[in-house]
Amino acid sequence: MPDYSHGPAQTPHRLSFARPAGHWLETLPLGNGRIGAMPDGGVERERVLLNDGTAWSGSPASEFAHGRVGAATAREAVAEARQALTEGDHARADAAVRRLQERWTQAYLPFAELTVGVTNPPGEITGYSRHLDLRTAEHVVRYEAGGAVVVRRTVVSHPDRALLMTIDVASGPGVDLTVGLDSPLRVLGRGRGERLVWLTTRMPSDVAPPHEPDAPSPVYDDDRISLRGAVALHWSHDGEDVAAGEAARRGPSGGPVLAARGVRHAEIVLTTGTTFTAIGAEPRGDERDALAAARRDLDAAVRRGAAALRERQGTDHARLYQRVELQWDVPADARLRQLAFLFHYGRYLLISASRAGGPPATLQGLWNNSMRPPWSSNYTVNINTQMNYWPADVTDLPECLPPLFDLVEAVSVRGAETARRLYGAGGWCAHHNTDVWAYTSPVGRGEADPAWAFWPLAGAWLCRHLADHVAFGAGLPFARERAWPMVRGAARFLLDWLVELPDGTLGFSPSSSPENRFITPTGPRAVDVSSAIDIGIAREVFTSATALAELAGQPDDAVAGAARAALGRLPGPQTDEDGTVREWRGPHVMAEPAHRHLSPLYEAFPGTGVRPEHSAAVARTLDVRGDDSTGWSLAWKLALRARLRHTERLPALIDLALREVDPAAVGEHGGLYPNRLSAHPPFQIDGNFGFTAAIAECVVQSHAGTVDLLPALPSDWPAGRMRGLVARPGVVVDLAWDDERRLIEARVRRRSDRVGIVRVSLGDASVEVDLAQGPWTLRPGAGGRLPAVAG
Repeated sequence: MPDYSHGPAQTPHRLSFARPAGHWLETLPLGNGRIGAMPDGGVERERVLLNDGTAWSGSPASEFAHGRVGAATAREAVAEARQALTEGDHARADAAVRRLQERWTQAYLPFAELTVGVTNPPGEITGYSRHLDLRTAEHVVRYEAGGAVVVRRTVVSHPDRALLMTIDVASGPGVDLTVGLDSPLRVLGRGRGERLVWLTTRMPSDVAPPHEPDAPSPVYDDDRISLRGAVALHWSHDGEDVAAGEAARRGPSGGPVLAARGVRHAEIVLTTGTTFTAIGAEPRGDERDALAAARRDLDAAVRRGAAALRERQGTDHARLYQRVELQWDVPADARLRQLAFLFHYGRYLLISASRAGGPPATLQGLWNNSMRPPWSSNYTVNINTQMNYWPADVTDLPECLPPLFDLVEAVSVRGAETARRLYGAGGWCAHHNTDVWAYTSPVGRGEADPAWAFWPLAGAWLCRHLADHVAFGAGLPFARERAWPMVRGAARFLLDWLVELPDGTLGFSPSSSPENRFITPTGPRAVDVSSAIDIGIAREVFTSATALAELAGQPDDAVAGAARAALGRLPGPQTDEDGTVREWRGPHVMAEPAHRHLSPLYEAFPGTGVRPEHSAAVARTLDVRGDDSTGWSLAWKLALRARLRHTERLPALIDLALREVDPAAVGEHGGLYPNRLSAHPPFQIDGNFGFTAAIAECVVQSHAGTVDLLPALPSDWPAGRMRGLVARPGVVVDLAWDDERRLIEARVRRRSDRVGIVRVSLGDASVEVDLAQGPWTLRPGAGGRLPAVAG
């Protein structure tokens, strides 16, 4: 078991350090879905690394900046791959699908840096602390210097689209302050006004990922479109302003600064703006327009005042955060405190990283400090982006989903051209990854391993979130106007992409299983016929399409009818001789038996559940893959074990997810960095989100048509309670359990007027309750019954 006695101090809702951050992975994240901030808590100089969710390299034109694969070439490549697979020539199939590849997606970039210089009174620095409070979304730094108690508080407001930092000197003399801005991007202009400082920037035209080391990066090309950005800052204080010339000499950054002496109270308000307009759309305007947008938000925030900003931010955050809570009914040791914190942290991070009006959470959420980040800090849509949103519905954060749906919609539009050009298919598709410009082509420049560069079912997997949102109680307008058109388009593509196999079933050729490979005489290969995940996703998309057609009032729609017919011709899961789920149609020896991706288990989770007759094969596959892996893979395994109700296997997985990871570590051994962000390594936020979703899956499940209470509490959990989880079809569940993990009491209520009679189960006992009558309370009864009392 890991040692939980070292590292930062934790409570279920707070992370605290006794020193400033020594590096980025010790800084603590703030965000409002658009502005991300990572303050380092410095004493003489506070550096706040800033992100803007719309700060990406490139533009929609970047996908085809150097030409595109033509339809004729693509048809020949697909036909050759199919013929090669018929002949068992995996090497030739591999080479054929490489001909479909374009370049790379663009990168999510760091935006700016706020530096606050502090000249403290002479004397020893004592009593230092900094913490992040998840309940208030507030970062607080406190220390004493020469008799002065200095407190800095920072929040990022979603309602007012602004960062607010206040500095208070509670006793002793005041402090001298300087405030400045800088950026790792190309700076186009800087300015200073009365208590105002600003800068404008340009994003690069192109940023290649680190796995393309021969490509120059970043590239600024005046002949290619790229975004412009701006940061604007205003401050007020009770000290004495310092003249501009002297302030510049004192300033900690390379541009104009603001300075004051003898300050006991200061308020700093910061906003950002870019020329981004919408996902997949062309930028509009120049740096002057970006600055004007930032200034509009800044002026409005300053007029409102710091007290109102903080109140509005606090109310907005609490409205979402306080809906759900995990508590222990016994004094919690360090491990239990960390477990509860990490569950709550996933919800906090999703609230901070993904809100309406901004792009969705990237591989690093809203926070990136690198101009050439790992995997471009983009949207990797063969598991990672999807995992980011696993907790959204079940932990009652539907407000965090609109950015994801905006991305899917934009990808569905651009992916329609890709489906036609590459595959001669209707509908729409997307491949291994995408970006804020809705890139949909295979990446790799014709040289990348198809294991990760060829997979046209990413868009179909994204439709899982649309169908789930409807299943969790989204209104009919969402089902009809958003979910149905996108799912219909994905189903249309799959119907056209399917081929009839020699045994009369339908399948996919060529097909891959994300990032995994099998052994052949010519080396490891990734392309074969009908991977398990492709068939599983097709089964779910066709099922969703037929259900949504009914909700949309189009039960006779041709695509829905074809999907319904195709369902009966899709093969069921297959099992290999070793008892594992077969990953492709044909038997293969895996190149990496412990591979991190669990793609053949898609139908067990996040799909609608494992078939009872197939659960042994799912369990055997997990056994062969082993427990240890990357942060996000650990979370997926935790959710799968919960679906299988392997309560005794959960504590070891939780311990692996909670262990400390050195920020310099490499490899595939996940855990947590000092600031409790998840390690791949390197940092990927999907592990945080996946952990929260998996813990919820231990407490309530609803994929099988019932609200299932306490299906998989880990075998070492003490007495506790969970408040506010959401079950399909829109049921809010509060429950408590004793130290034997037996239900004490559950209370269920509906979240939507569409919810009426639901079945609630506890082990083998079940009862139907009519939530239209109001809430119900359930307590275990004699003889294994589950009595329910209305009210």
